[in-house]
Amino acid sequence: MKFQSHLFIFVSIFLGFWLDSVIAEFNVRTYISALENLPYLVETSIGFLILCYWIFALPEKIQSYTAFFYGLLVDLCFESAIGFNMLFFSGISYVIHVYVFRFRIFSYIQLIIFFAGSSMFYVACKYLIFSPENYSYLLLFCSFLMNGLLWLPIYFCMRSLRRGFL
Repeated sequence: MKFQSHLFIFVSIFLGFWLDSVIAEFNVRTYISALENLPYLVETSIGFLILCYWIFALPEKIQSYTAFFYGLLVDLCFESAIGFNMLFFSGISYVIHVYVFRFRIFSYIQLIIFFAGSSMFYVACKYLIFSPENYSYLLLFCSFLMNGLLWLPIYFCMRSLRRGFL
């Protein structure tokens, strides 16, 4: 795979994580004082879903070491703990590579459930490791629903970009 293709894939993952951080910074509770005591209910994983799409779409070109390297770059760019995204990126890469041919015969609803569930696991581990006092099952359920709703637009948008540029 060419360097330009890897750069294109990394930039799309980077933009997904950047969008996640922008969404996380926008907090309506800071503008409405009556909502200050409510817990944060949604955590999107757009960058993680974009990575899952690329591994799902190009399993022969994006191996586990590539996902490991993308995770290292995301950890360095977004100042997260070194190794957290590396671990999850290489782990989800391994799972997708093992079951890639089964996923190809899945319907869209089955893909939504699998990828929303994996992004929910990513969010759960992130909250358990970095802020266990904010861990909430309601957050996980709402994140599962939100990431499930986001999977199809991400899937079709990334597919059109892949067909146009790669």
